Amino acid sequence: MNKNYINYSDLPEIIEFKNEFKDIFHKMEYSRENMFITGKAGSGKTTLLEYFRINSSKNFVILASTGISAIKAKGKTIHSFFLFPPRILINEKIQKLRGKVINNVETILIDECSMIRSDVLDGIDQSLKFNRNNETPFGGVQIILLGDIHQLPPVVRENEQEIFDNFYPFGHYFFHANCFQESNIKKYELKKVYRQKDLIFLDILNNIRIGNINEQDLLILNDRVINNDLKFPLETIILSPTNRKVDGINRHNLEDIDKETFSYLSTETGDFKEKPADETLLLKVGAQVMLIKNDTKSPKRWVNGSIGVVTELSKDSIQLRIKNKTHKIIQDTWEKFNYRIQENQVVHEITATFTQYPIKLAWAVTIHKSQGQTFENVILDLDTGSFAHGQTYVALSRVVSLEGLFLTRKIKMSDIIFNQDLQEYLT
Repeated sequence: MNKNYINYSDLPEIIEFKNEFKDIFHKMEYSRENMFITGKAGSGKTTLLEYFRINSSKNFVILASTGISAIKAKGKTIHSFFLFPPRILINEKIQKLRGKVINNVETILIDECSMIRSDVLDGIDQSLKFNRNNETPFGGVQIILLGDIHQLPPVVRENEQEIFDNFYPFGHYFFHANCFQESNIKKYELKKVYRQKDLIFLDILNNIRIGNINEQDLLILNDRVINNDLKFPLETIILSPTNRKVDGINRHNLEDIDKETFSYLSTETGDFKEKPADETLLLKVGAQVMLIKNDTKSPKRWVNGSIGVVTELSKDSIQLRIKNKTHKIIQDTWEKFNYRIQENQVVHEITATFTQYPIKLAWAVTIHKSQGQTFENVILDLDTGSFAHGQTYVALSRVVSLEGLFLTRKIKMSDIIFNQDLQEYLT
């Protein structure tokens, strides 16, 4: 690619590529700065990452903290790339990385960085220094973190808490890592939100995001509490905190449909451990489902997160009604990547594939699995309550408007959990 020309026309249609996008992309592409790119839910962080992936002329790799996040970002997990063991990385022996990729990579992008623990960022720094024989921060590699620390936090298990409190007494986020200050990571924020247009709703969401909600905000939200006889719009999805609740809702609704069950098996090549879709997809006509990949055609007939209803099934065919139009859905393929060097360039090589219909039952979905998706109509069922920082914010920020939001119960102040570990970084 000609480094003096960037083809902005390739950007996905859901984003207007304004000056802030151009400015940040140019810093990503033409500088060596370590950076943290953040923004509210719906501000286009994922779109920017995808645009960089398609258009960059750098030698780069994309990493994420979980297998599903890595698949979405078309990259690898942090642990598989650096050969980290599945345990705390404090005082862990650094593995020697084989191959030429580690010495040739210029930039490492890490998606959903809010979930990266302090020990993992320190592990990345130590591994790059050791494997590149370079004692500068991150071994001289440009690190670009993308995410929102106001959304889902890093996970520290109960039996790990004491160890983390001892080695990282100020907190467990990536910015509490020992390497963070010396690496001079600059923060850039995408300011414009594209998902919601209603300024009142946006203001409430931001107050929840920063842990500054007031009684008036709650009154406006709690006016959306529903009663049992309300008829919901078509293509309404329930968001709830736990797998137990969500799996029960989906199973119960499917069993209630008195029609034939069709079964669709996935196929795969290579080693695809974390499955992005059901290995065995069970459907009935009338089932509510969600598309879990963007349509490949242009203009797009659906996106990842679109809700539809099954209208026709056969042994090798699925038809859905999405927004009053019927579409035949074909199988799609997810790819798992590795990296290798070819003529001094980092080549992104497909090492495994998983093929299945890009569909899942979707009367309900967990808040965690809804991250990054957009819905027009949402029933928020907080059940016994929110239990993690950012959880209620993630749930509410999935829906495009207040009119599309329905609550099974009032949101309480106790449902707005804000991790005080963030304050030092934010002030």
